[in-house]
Amino acid sequence: MAKLENDLDIYYAVGNANTQRQENEIEAIMKKRNSAGWKLISTSTAIVDTKNQFSNLYLFWEKNQ
Repeated sequence: MAKLENDLDIYYAVGNANTQRQENEIEAIMKKRNSAGWKLISTSTAIVDTKNQFSNLYLFWEKNQ
């Protein structure tokens, strides 16, 4: 039976605008994880400050050991 390892990245995005900088940073996270054998299994977002429209992106990863 395969042993699985799980991990989580939290990307703290400022504001609600989807900027090229944010896209580049998320792309770099995904490339780094994929090259290390991680598989993205789920994503989630959460608004943590409604007044300033501040939200977080959660990336859930899984890897066979």
